[in-house]
Amino acid sequence: MGYKPDLMTEQHPEPTFRELFFHRQKTSGPCRRREEILARHVWRQKGPEGGEAGKAALEAERYADRLELIKSVHHVCGEAVDWSRIASLAPPFRRGEKGPREQAAETRYAEFKPTRLQKLLKQDAAIRQELEEQLAQAKEQDRREYAAWKHATDFARDIMEGHRTAYLRVMEEFAPLNDLLALGSGLEFVVLDPKTVEVELDVHSGQIIPHESKRLTEEGELAAAPLEAEARNALEYEYVCGCVLRIARELLMILPLETVLVHARDTKMNRDSGQEEYVTVLSIRLDRDTLSRLDVAPGSYLQLLGHFTHRVRFDPAVGFAPVEPLEA
Repeated sequence: MGYKPDLMTEQHPEPTFRELFFHRQKTSGPCRRREEILARHVWRQKGPEGGEAGKAALEAERYADRLELIKSVHHVCGEAVDWSRIASLAPPFRRGEKGPREQAAETRYAEFKPTRLQKLLKQDAAIRQELEEQLAQAKEQDRREYAAWKHATDFARDIMEGHRTAYLRVMEEFAPLNDLLALGSGLEFVVLDPKTVEVELDVHSGQIIPHESKRLTEEGELAAAPLEAEARNALEYEYVCGCVLRIARELLMILPLETVLVHARDTKMNRDSGQEEYVTVLSIRLDRDTLSRLDVAPGSYLQLLGHFTHRVRFDPAVGFAPVEPLEA
């Protein structure tokens, strides 16, 4: 298979990263549903319409959407990137030879023979000039296509060879976890070696996990009630576990890794000192082989965690307690 740029356009003088490596597809029902909710979430930042009734309906919908986003974190995952296939793509034409567009344009120029009418109207010079311009454009398009192929294959080889800067660029440009950022969580990546990436997840549960439930009454009014501690803790546990699974799955799809080490951290109240502290609440080492054999289904977090080396202390009544992070 030869190199075929998917999105090369006249507007881009040089190929961009996304043009070279295309968009990862997320076509499953849960993926589309999650994108729809996130789009609605952004739109709603503009504010409610329709007076108090509209505001009440909006608040109830926001609450329902947030619950769904929390519970569906692990359902989303893009397709795998086959870096070996990209690295082995054949060039669009041989180096040092003229490209197909240039050859075609040269043929058109060489074979142009003005008609008697064109000569009479003195159009032949203008037509030749236009053909010359087309030849120059064709040559530039071929150059850009060859440069795009070279950059794509060179970059893919860098990935396969485990270059740290290439790994970081993939994580930045592909942005597979942007929906976690949209909710309010933070992420930091460290490439430990070509087969291992360490991730720090800043959970921010205080702003992500709702403190009260909201629903519309039959009269169209908003009914809000504080969430019980156990219900809120259960949501946080589901979100944190879903996040670490999602992070590992996405990174293993876009990079030739074997292991993803995730530390989920959050600000918690120290019950002894009464002070808030930034602590690790879950530390887990997930490997490709084991994760590929597991069914990541809702409600299976406890069983899933048992398949990996991890540290967690969770009590449904009081929530997470600090743990020591696993060694890198």
